[in-house]
Amino acid sequence: MTKRAIVAAVVMLAAPSSLAAREPFERPTYAGAYEPLGVDERGLWMQMDDYERAFRDSPLVVRDEALTKYVKSVLCKTVGPDRCEATRVYIVQDKLFNASMAPNGMMQVHTGLLARVHSEAELATVLGHEFAHFELRHSLNGFKEQRKGSDLMAWIGLAGAAAAPNTGLGFAQTPIAFGFFGFKRAQESEADALSASYIKASAYPLRASAVWTRLMEEEDALKEERKLRKIRRRNPGAIDTHPTDLQRVAYFAEQEAEAGAAEGDEGREAYGAETARVLPTLFDSLVKGNEFAAADYVIQSRANALGWDGLLLHARGELYRLRGNPRDLVTARQFYEQAIATGSAPAEAWRGVGLTAMRGGDSSAGKAALREYLVRLPQASDAAAMKMLLEN
Repeated sequence: MTKRAIVAAVVMLAAPSSLAAREPFERPTYAGAYEPLGVDERGLWMQMDDYERAFRDSPLVVRDEALTKYVKSVLCKTVGPDRCEATRVYIVQDKLFNASMAPNGMMQVHTGLLARVHSEAELATVLGHEFAHFELRHSLNGFKEQRKGSDLMAWIGLAGAAAAPNTGLGFAQTPIAFGFFGFKRAQESEADALSASYIKASAYPLRASAVWTRLMEEEDALKEERKLRKIRRRNPGAIDTHPTDLQRVAYFAEQEAEAGAAEGDEGREAYGAETARVLPTLFDSLVKGNEFAAADYVIQSRANALGWDGLLLHARGELYRLRGNPRDLVTARQFYEQAIATGSAPAEAWRGVGLTAMRGGDSSAGKAALREYLVRLPQASDAAAMKMLLEN
């Protein structure tokens, strides 16, 4: 199925409905996983396959089979089992709200994305968008356009970058690869449209506008902290590769209204339950990312949607402790103690109480908390350092 035919099907599916209830949709016919044609394309596939084999051993790949299977199950429910067979999903430890899909079917989902969405339906919005780029051959077409003439030298450099993925990040994250696989605004809009059609044909309601609204609020929180002007552009600039956040909110809000977005289970409870176990993994990069206001917004946003628990309170305690202002240490200790009171705190919450109490001059309570931490986690990587603190 050609890209033109797919987009035409999307336009037809997205036509306004006069019915208030959600009408059934069908996904565009799937043409099957793309097989590379010609020497250049086969060479690209070989390099990307080599990259993927090396990438699987990257320390940034989260080795959690249950989480990976769960994320892929959301993708399969979104795009359908036939399309889903073409993908291999990797969870990447990174603070960014990001996912990407390479032309050979390798999908990377960042923990920063999983920390920011609140339901399976919201996650489906992003995964469907990245799969739409894959199905519409956007990455491949970008390669075809730029492999000519002097760009051959860039392609040689790209092959080398793919063969040595020493950063552990996704193929499309390398600077050279941006030149080949960066998408244009028209392609982003096409992917948004096809993603919306995937979700309309699934059991999920469309919940995209809320995701982009929260991203704007997070950006505002960070700008306020850094005393920067809050500029909300209605139209993209000349060199922008994506529609503005405002444009995306408006587009998806219209799509949600037309599709009867109030219907369907968005999978909020299921998402909360499946990700609660791995909250330290999802929030670690955010908490340590030196963007305090943004991380605090994301933590509170999840709590407002899915509720506080010991792991989330501990994450907020870590955020304040790492910033380290005198008042922050008092606040961090309070969050650690609240986490412990829930009965679902990690052992590290006692370490947090110990460190903040000792920094605040409460040596007796601090040492007692550190001793409890070592009882609960005797094989902790920092156990020797904590014992030295107790001895001194």
